Amino acid sequence: MKRLKNSIKYLAIIILLIIPFRGFLFRTSVNYSEIDHRKNVELTDKKLIAEINNQTKGKVLNIEEIIELSNEITSDNLAFSLHRVSSNANAVYTSKKANCIGYSSLFNSIGTYMLQQQQQTDTYEFIHLVGALDVLGFNIHNLFDNPFFKDHDYNEIINKKTHTKLFVDPSLRDYLRIEYVSSR
Repeated sequence: MKRLKNSIKYLAIIILLIIPFRGFLFRTSVNYSEIDHRKNVELTDKKLIAEINNQTKGKVLNIEEIIELSNEITSDNLAFSLHRVSSNANAVYTSKKANCIGYSSLFNSIGTYMLQQQQQTDTYEFIHLVGALDVLGFNIHNLFDNPFFKDHDYNEIINKKTHTKLFVDPSLRDYLRIEYVSSR
């Protein structure tokens, strides 16, 4: 009985230590490799545009705030689906269901729209990427026969002046609260 209590205590300590470092641990062990990109979908949904405008009205946002708000709006409006769903940002906003393509499409379109509203398109750009996931150097997509798992969508935010890049996986962020990922 004492051994079981000690085991549970150590397991609880390990879990409590992993939670605050989950982003670092994920970025250290998982790498996204770009294999393609998708075109940006222009926002046309009037309710979504009104929601964005309402949340940004009178505010001057920096890129981190734009990324954060894009993630929040995406997470608040979507639920992950393994079924066939649209990849159009306007359609997934309406249906409220998306896979990784739809999550990245909506995040990318919201971010691009906010850059335009904040007059920052000369400095930053949101790019919708398609990639492969490498876990500890091993491509996990080779483990699956299902075409659904052949790749994974994520986003690159590039500073056009300094050429620095940030990488965001909106579906991962929605469920694990990992804000940024690593990519080659």
